[in-house]
Order: sequence, then structure tokens, then C-alpha cells
Amino acid sequence: MTRERKLLIGIDVGGTNTDSVLLDPSLVSDTTTRGIIAWNKANTTSDVSDGIEAALTELFTLAPKVYKEDVGAVTIGTTHFLNAVIEQDRGKLDKVAVLRFVGPYSQKTEPFCEFPAGLKDILKGYVAYLDGGHYVHGEEVSELNKKEIHDHCMKIKELNIHAVVLVAQFSPLKNEHENIAEGIIKEVLPDIQIVKSYEIAGIGFLERENAAILNAGILRFANKVIASFNAAVRRVGLNCPVMLTQNDGTVLPSSAARKCPINTFSSGATNSMRGASILCSGDESIKGQSVLVVDVGGTTTDIGVLLPTGFPRQSASFSYVGGVRMNFSMPQVHSFGLGGGSKVRFNKKITIGPDSVGNEIRKQAIIFGGDTLTASDMAVGIGKQAGLEPELFNIGDPQKLDGKLNEKHMKEFQDEVKYLLEKHIDRMRTSAEPVPVLVVGGGSFIVPSDIEGSSKVLRPPYHGVANAIGAAMSKISGRKHLIKVVPNEKEAKENALQECIEEAKENAVVKGAIRDSLTIVELSHDPIPYIPNTYEFIVKVVGDADHSRVPEVNLEKSLDNLSGGSVLKEVTTPVEEFTIENVDIEKYKPKIENREWIISEIDLEFLKIGTYILGCGGGGTPHPTFIDIRNMLRNGATIRVIDIDDVSKYTDGKRSIICVGFAGSPTVASEMLKADELLEAAKSLIQFTGQEAKVVCPLEIGGGNGFTGFEVGASNKLNIPVVDSDFMGRAYPTLWQSSANAIYEKFPYWPAAVSNGNSSSMLISEASNCESLERLIRSTCVEVGTHVGVVMAPMTSEELTGGTVPGSISLAWRIGRAVLLARQKLEHDLIPQRIIESVGGKSSGSHLFTGKIVDVSRKVHKGHVYGEVIIEEPETKKQMVIPFKNENILCRVRETAEEEGKVVCAVPDLIAVLESETGEALGTPDYKYGLIVNVISISPSNIWTDTEKAMAIGGPASFGFDEVEYVPVGTYTRPVSVIEEYC
Repeated sequence: MTRERKLLIGIDVGGTNTDSVLLDPSLVSDTTTRGIIAWNKANTTSDVSDGIEAALTELFTLAPKVYKEDVGAVTIGTTHFLNAVIEQDRGKLDKVAVLRFVGPYSQKTEPFCEFPAGLKDILKGYVAYLDGGHYVHGEEVSELNKKEIHDHCMKIKELNIHAVVLVAQFSPLKNEHENIAEGIIKEVLPDIQIVKSYEIAGIGFLERENAAILNAGILRFANKVIASFNAAVRRVGLNCPVMLTQNDGTVLPSSAARKCPINTFSSGATNSMRGASILCSGDESIKGQSVLVVDVGGTTTDIGVLLPTGFPRQSASFSYVGGVRMNFSMPQVHSFGLGGGSKVRFNKKITIGPDSVGNEIRKQAIIFGGDTLTASDMAVGIGKQAGLEPELFNIGDPQKLDGKLNEKHMKEFQDEVKYLLEKHIDRMRTSAEPVPVLVVGGGSFIVPSDIEGSSKVLRPPYHGVANAIGAAMSKISGRKHLIKVVPNEKEAKENALQECIEEAKENAVVKGAIRDSLTIVELSHDPIPYIPNTYEFIVKVVGDADHSRVPEVNLEKSLDNLSGGSVLKEVTTPVEEFTIENVDIEKYKPKIENREWIISEIDLEFLKIGTYILGCGGGGTPHPTFIDIRNMLRNGATIRVIDIDDVSKYTDGKRSIICVGFAGSPTVASEMLKADELLEAAKSLIQFTGQEAKVVCPLEIGGGNGFTGFEVGASNKLNIPVVDSDFMGRAYPTLWQSSANAIYEKFPYWPAAVSNGNSSSMLISEASNCESLERLIRSTCVEVGTHVGVVMAPMTSEELTGGTVPGSISLAWRIGRAVLLARQKLEHDLIPQRIIESVGGKSSGSHLFTGKIVDVSRKVHKGHVYGEVIIEEPETKKQMVIPFKNENILCRVRETAEEEGKVVCAVPDLIAVLESETGEALGTPDYKYGLIVNVISISPSNIWTDTEKAMAIGGPASFGFDEVEYVPVGTYTRPVSVIEEYC
């Protein structure tokens, strides 16, 4: 008869400590034992598998009556894969070949272009652009070329590269090109590791590719480490599944983790938060509340938010690992250098960390006989003197501190720790209301019991091994991400959604989940703009594990040439490179020559943030275009910006100013990286009109279009200056909502040229009005890939200065600078205030609301995304409702969900929703449940408010809200020209 396996083991391998726990999950609710049978904390060893084996052996030594046959699973959390990327360790990372199936697209935005220089040097092995890929409506960009793939395989073979990433445009929608290419490559290179991007992440070409590259680069090392984990477990005599914790607080069978180790990168902080949740599950005083979890390790402190669901709050749509941007969520965790091993120094002022003795604490700390003063020494000394909880400070030998500390030093230490914790905790709070704080981690005894901003400080039993408990008790998840065309019927959409739910459940069951325990934790079904009846479905389910069904890993091949569990670190020579974090923003001055602003990388960083905030939720993310322009600068191009008052000096009184922008879906823009749409359209228009372009003006400053002038005007393109103005002062969803249309009776937007960058261009010689031109452009857009470059008729300097919003590039620059300066000063909670100051102060803007997104709905009508986002204050339950049409339209505040609410702001005022941690804008496609956001408003150019015609074009009625009376939040302040200030 087979014994019932009901016990679980959790192990968390940190940089300083390896924590382990043996527990009975059926007894976790026991307030005395929490189900803990044995636990252990030991220094992390250089050979990880040896450390795991030692930890397991110690657990069974501490629990001699436990049969190993009773253990159902060993779950391990590790930061080793993440550390290999952060440390840029050549011994653990492999060269990667990247094959893009994109036709003419994306070639201005190269693979690895966002990687830190040192990491790029390690990972970049080979890059090629091949025929293939799809448009969003499913049509091929070009056919796959089998000979082309074969030829590139031979080059990869010559370079002795062992990992290849396949990235086809829109592969999350149509994955056959990546699958076919995989089959061809296997015939030529049967032993190569192949990573298909659609299996790693969703829509967002560059971010999906980045994640796939990191996954491919770490595969070899991950396979060895995971195999060594399994071998260590077997050596102890355990014959049960080995699983790894992943970023979202759930677990992966080791067989699945070997294929996708990137999913485990941020599991350490998640384990601690999950463990804290389990340990405090019986505390009625915090049930149903969000709480802050402070995890103090040996070197750093991690602060995260634990939601009432028991899972951590996730970051926004994008996350960064080792400086690389990716498009899947990770826990929103704030880390800083304070831990039990932090070095303490008393000079004129006390300093604690950020350097630490790390896993050498038992050799270097004074309480262990060393000679380095650490935070642990100070805390033990304070505890001894004050007679505080002896079991909390039972570490080392307190007698060794005799004569080494005085009351002044102890007071300074306590004050500094309290200050550091309160400052960093404040960054993660969502309101001024006090919140419960759970303190866990091996270094948590240094945390005081009184923290300003907390309603209570809880240090649960077994807090020192909360991370191991979280690992042991993790659940299994399943996910389905699908883009699908469904008939325009409610029943058909519901059926498609149900199919996704069933596939997500099946995915979890295959990993070992118990079907009846599965619950849905994420569900969305959003329409794709411009594509009729096309929806993006995302479903995630979570459930308990049936450990008898968890897939096993085959050790034999993985253990070949494996000695122990370690791979020696090879030191990487640091590579000098620009990062905005290294810039003293307060002292930075832009370069002005002869009243021309020469754009730098620092300016681009400011503008990337500022343009998206001015996008008011629309305009599409500027990130891909920012990368293109940055690459131009790094390759020697020059971009010049001129003041609107100087335009006439460049035009000789002729119609030589062109207006440029992109039309189409922001979703498509993030996946179909640009070819030369704008340049092709510009050349077509110049050839048709016979008029040379001398100056370029962006159509709108908001979102990605804010960079389009740079793309055309750069010295390696048309080499003409960009004027510091635009036609909206923000982003609007339609072309006819322009300042020129608001001012002039009939503005000559035509002739106009349109191009999709793939040899499909069109000239529009005439249109009856602006709305007709818009319909022609958008119908063309749908037919040729739903994203096109548009260049409109040359204009005179008088038409430009009379019909555009002046200083819009300067305004975006100032907003972005304000955000980055606030972050550099650690004033994250003041970012809304700093933005408002940058646009003219309280008379020109307002911080309207702070809360959590609790609901998002979307639908598509005539190519535009219509929807509504609901944001809720956690304590008062007061809500802000923001309807949007690509861009945010108005804000209503209501006391209860049943009320309609009061309008507190409406277009043409600019309404921006900001991610609370970074202060950066969220576009309407980025809105998702659980994000903590700030909502601000900015007064628009008086062009939009001075006349009835302008209000009809840009006010509430233009969006169908005829009943809403516009009441301005403030008065417009004209932006101070960067050129005027710094010339």
C-alpha cells in the first residue's frame, strides 16, 4: 500500500541565506505551530546543490520521526538565474542567435538594442532579418523562404552558437512561421536550443524578443542548475517532484522551468510575500486588507504589497530585468540596501549599508567573533540593553559587544533604520491612511516595532523563514493568451472566452494542478482596434497541486558534464555606457547652437516620458520610436529643434513645412516595428508637389507621434529642423481634431501621402474636408496593415505659427524632466505635484485622484477603442470613472458604484493616468486590474477653449457627451521655450 504523501518542503536560496522548512499543510491554521515540523537557516554555499542537500539533511535531523516517503514535493525558490543576468556572468550566459521573420519591418530597431552594453556583448551572437511574419489581420507580410533559413543556420553553425530565438511579427496571433522555422532548423542543427517567442510572451515585438533572448541565454545554465537541484533531492533519498517558484507566486514543475527559466527570475520576493500571507492568514485584524510586506534579508530589504487575494501586487504592463524591458508583469517590489549584514559606520553621520558582509556574516560580524560592525551587531546590542524579546535577538554572542557600543550610537542607529524604512515604505503606500506592515526575513529583527505610516507592525511566528514557507505552499497556475476573430455576437465571444478558460485550466492540470481547486484570477477580452471582430483573450487560473501528477524531469542528459551544482563566475569587464540614472538631472543643460536645440540622449529620455503623459492615454507608446531615434543618435545622426518664432528664417516664404504622423492602432504599432513609412510618404509627397521640405512639424505631441518629426528631420533622413510645436498640444483620436481645423475655416491638409513601409503607398490629391481625408486615410490603413505613416501638404510659416500649439516639445521635455528628477530625489510620492509645477503650477493643473484600477471595459467602433476605467480609493471606496475613446475623455467621481457621479474634469483639459511607482503614463491599452495609479489634469492651450468651434471639435460634445458642461481645471500657461531659456 502506497503511503499518502502530505508533507511539503520549501527551500529559498538567497544571496546570503538558504532557508528551508518542512511542514504539514493541513495544520497551517494551527496558531501555535503553523504546521511547521522543522526549519533551518544556513549560509548560502558556493555550490548550490550542496547547500540544498545540506538543508534537506538538517530538516530530517531536526525531525527524525518523519518518513521521507511522506514528503509530497520539494519546492525551491532561487535568484541564481536572475543574478546571472544582473551580474552579467559570462560563465552562465550563452551567445544567442536571433532570427526575425519580419519582411521589411523592424530593421531600424535591432535586436539587443535595449540591452546594457555588457550584457549585449555577452549575449549577442548573430542577428538576421528574414522573410515572413504576418499583419494583424492574418495576411502574410511575405512568404517564408526555406533556403534563407537554411543559409542562416549554416552561419550559426560556423559561429558555434547553441541557442537561437525565433521572432515572427504577430506570432502570438499566427504562430505557424515560428513553428515551421523550428522544424527547418532542427533538420540542420538538431542539438541547438530553440526558443519560440510566442511561447514566452504576448503582443509587443521588442519586449517579447527581449524576454526570449534572456530565456535562451540562460537555458544551458538553468538546465544544469535545475538538474543539480533534482540530483540533490535524490541524494537525500527523496523520491518526489521538484518544483520551482515563479514570478507570480505560483510554481512550475522543474521540467517546465527548464524550458522557461525566465518565469522564475523574481520569485524570491514573491515567496516572502506568499509566506507572510500564510503565516498571518488567521489574523482577523488584517483580513480583507492590502498590507505591506517588509522582507529584510542579509543585504537588502524588499517591500511589496500583499493583496487581499494573498498574492502580490503586480507591476504595470512592462518590467525590467537587468536593465532589459519585457512585457510581462512581475511583483511590484521596491528594494534598497538595508539588511542584517549591512555595514555600519559612525563618522560625522551614521551610514548603514548599502554594502554588506553578505554570507560572510558568521565570519565578519562582531557577535560572531569578527571585526566588522554590522546592523545585526547593533540590533543585538540594542535588544540586550533594552531587554527586548530574547528569542528575537538570539543570534551570535552578545557578550562580544561589551565596550564597543554606546547609547549615542544605539540611538543614532535606531533613528536611521526607522528613517530608511519609513522613507521607502512611503513609496509603496497608496494613500495617506496607515496600513498594516508584516515584517519577515532573516534580518527582520533590526526593524523597530513602531513605524510611522503603519497601523500596526506584525512579526509573525517563523518570520525568518517566511520565504521558504511561501515556496512550500505555492499553487500551480495555467494561462492562455489568444488573439482570435469571432463573429460579432455576444454568444460567440462568450464561447471563445470559455474555450480559453478551459485551455488555461488544462494547462494547469497538465502541470499537476487539481482541476476542482482551480479558480480564475485574471480574465480579459479586449477588442483589437481596426480589425473587425478581433479580440485579445487573456485567462489565468490558479489551483492546488496534486504532487503525485507533477511531471518529472529527466536528469540523465542534463547531468552530462555537470560537476555539482555550480558554474564558476567569469568576471565581465565593465562597459562604459549612458544611463539616465547616472545623469545629474538638476544640473543638466540642453545644447543650444545658433538658436537650434541639438537633441541629446538625455533629452530623448525626458521626451519619452513627457510625450506619453501628454498622450492622455492615447497616441501609442513612444518607446519603440524612442529606441529608433536613440539608435540614430548613437550612430552619429543629428536632430535639430527650432523655436516657432524662427521658422520663417528657414522657409523663404514658401510652402516648405510638412506635417508628419502615424495613423492606426497602438496595439499594432507595438508589434509591427517601423520600416520607413514616414520617409517613403514624405518623398512621395515631395515628388508630387515639387516642393522641397525645409521644416517638419509633428502632427501631435502626445504619445509616439511626438517623435515623428525627429524621425523625418534627422541628418541621416531629410536633414531638416523640427519646429517646437504641434497641431494638438496633446493626443486626440482623430485627424480633424487639430488646432488648425479649430482656427482656420479650411486648412489645406491635402495633398497627403500614406505609406505602410512595404511598397504600398497612396497619394490623396484632394478631399472635400478634413473628415473626408480622415476616412480615406483610415480605410487605407485597414487595408495595408492597420498602421501607416502620413505626411500632409506643405504649409507656410504663417499658417504654421497661426494654427499650431507652440512650445509642445518644450512642454513634453519639462514634464519628463520633472518625473525623472523626482525619482532621482526619491520623491516618488510627489511626482504628480512635480508634473503640475512643470506645466505652470496649481493654476494650470491638478492632482485629481489616487487609487487602484478595479475594472476596465473596452469595445471597438470605427477603428477606435472605446471604454471605461474605474479607479477606487482602497479605504473610502470612492471611485473615479474615466470613459475613453483612445484618449481619456472626462473624469467622474462617485461615492458609491451605484451613483453616476460628478464630472470633475473633461476634455479639452488633458487627463493623464500615471503608474504610481514610476510616475510614467499608462496608455488606455495598459489599463488593467490591480494597478495603483494617480490621475492628473493639465490645462490645454487656449486655442481649444477660446471659441465655440474649438470646443465643438475638442470638447466633451465631440466625444458624444453633449450633456457635459466644460468647466476648466485651471488656466493655460504657455510653455517656456527650452531654446529661449538655455540659448
